[in-house]
Amino acid sequence: MNKLVAGIAITSGMVLGVAACSGSDGSATADPGEVSGEITYAHWDPNLEPTLDAIIEAFQEEYPDVTVTPIVRPFAQYWTTLQTEASSDTLPDVFWMDMAYFELYAANDQLAPIDDLVESGAIDLSKYPDHLTEFFQVDGAQYAVPKDVDTNAVWINKALFEQAGVPLPSPDWTYDDFRATSKAIHDALGDQGIYGTAFYPAGQTTYWSSVFAYGGSVVTDDGQSGWEEPGGAEGLQIWADIVADGSSPTMQQLSETLADQWFLSGKAAMFPSVGGASIALVASSPNAADFVAVPLPQAERKATVSHALANVVSAQSDNLAAAQAFQAFFAGEEAQRIQAESGIILSAYEGTSDAFVQSHPDLGLQTFVDAIDYSFPYPTTRNSEAWFSEEAVIAGQALAGEITAEEATRQLSDLIDRAVASE
Repeated sequence: MNKLVAGIAITSGMVLGVAACSGSDGSATADPGEVSGEITYAHWDPNLEPTLDAIIEAFQEEYPDVTVTPIVRPFAQYWTTLQTEASSDTLPDVFWMDMAYFELYAANDQLAPIDDLVESGAIDLSKYPDHLTEFFQVDGAQYAVPKDVDTNAVWINKALFEQAGVPLPSPDWTYDDFRATSKAIHDALGDQGIYGTAFYPAGQTTYWSSVFAYGGSVVTDDGQSGWEEPGGAEGLQIWADIVADGSSPTMQQLSETLADQWFLSGKAAMFPSVGGASIALVASSPNAADFVAVPLPQAERKATVSHALANVVSAQSDNLAAAQAFQAFFAGEEAQRIQAESGIILSAYEGTSDAFVQSHPDLGLQTFVDAIDYSFPYPTTRNSEAWFSEEAVIAGQALAGEITAEEATRQLSDLIDRAVASE
């Protein structure tokens, strides 16, 4: 418990019927007539409230004697509140878990495993990408399946490309092409204050994907830093070059005005981003007809980061049967399809991607689906928060040209290895 209480803080950012018998449709192991009582369900996304309410309603049609009370917490307080609750064994019955914190909670006996649900068929692991289900395992026990999945793409403003006289990116474009395209657009439209690209200077949204594309890694398979492996410096350098070219706002400007605002206001022609953090913003823009998602550039290989949230159950839940019935229902096709149809987030469940893509048929959302096939798992260690924030600071210095990419990788490697040693 000491490491759990000491280790949790706000992550660096950004920023679901069933039959009574077991089966691959997400049914719970207990007969709905035998499950009753009240459970709480905590999350942080008000944009998903209508979708989650619809899933809860569908669950309660199958489990009429179970009451699910949603708890919506601001993200800024979410993890510190969970920390307090974990220290007093008062966690919500079911709650959202981020990959960055999963192992810390599971290894400290805060989460209920789902192995019985998997064995009975109530949760079918085969319906989810292997690398994501494997992530939610610790010491041979399965604790969750992914509630959703995020990958990355580049949003482009087709009107600005046309205005600049620059061809739209090809599906197999490279990071060198990305840099050249950014410069060409800025050269053509810079006198109007328009940049080729704007980006969030953070790992998941930007440079982790390029590190993977150049053949590198952030955390190795054995849990050590991969920053000094081939590809690490190259993955940082490409962004430093784009900033140095003047094709992007400066790091100072990007800290004052976020990348999505540069893009949505028509002051940047390209905007690399994770899907879930950007789709609602892009879709609701009055200029949405000008926007479409295209694949990330490639280098030595195609690569993006895959990230998932999970619904987990507190090991101390006073109503474990009801909590796991809800967890299993959310992991089934009906709930996952309801989520996909929202168009806010891509469900990880096999066969639900069409509903997600058709939620905004003109935005190119298939790009995010296709990226699952060449994605790399979100890099974490047992206590990722110990290095996440400082990583962004060191990488930011390299992107700003204050230190070399090679020096940054040395510092980042030392940072992560020290954090791992202290775990």
